[in-house]
Amino acid sequence: MPLALKKILALLIGLLVSIGTIALLEQFSHWLYPPASTPDWQDPSAVAAYMQSLPVMAYLLVLLAWFSGVVAGIVVATLLVKRVSRLFVVVITAMVWLATLANVYLIPHPLWVSVTALFLLPLAGWLTGRWLHRCYPHHTETEIVD
Repeated sequence: MPLALKKILALLIGLLVSIGTIALLEQFSHWLYPPASTPDWQDPSAVAAYMQSLPVMAYLLVLLAWFSGVVAGIVVATLLVKRVSRLFVVVITAMVWLATLANVYLIPHPLWVSVTALFLLPLAGWLTGRWLHRCYPHHTETEIVD
């Protein structure tokens, strides 16, 4: 199979792993901190009241989910082709960042959650790429990074 096709498939699988990781960890957060009553998601004031009632730990678990999604997606894509690619780091990080931006725009999160996620998600992607780069020292620089 040509390397370009392997990279595309690895990227798609990495994105699926990223989404699955986020969904699983967010579901765990919802299980640990269930709402007293389900808010009417069409009513902005009800959603805001619900979000304000959540404990800090619920938000920390959501942040963990978003960061874990970035890391897991990049790691899986890299392991599938056995080389680090900027494509994986940039696309997976960007997709999670854009989904997070939409999430914090549509659902009123505390400012500290929004700022932490939107500023540190790109850093998490970059650090994951750097860490993986060190895991494959036997490749030359041109083989490791496109």
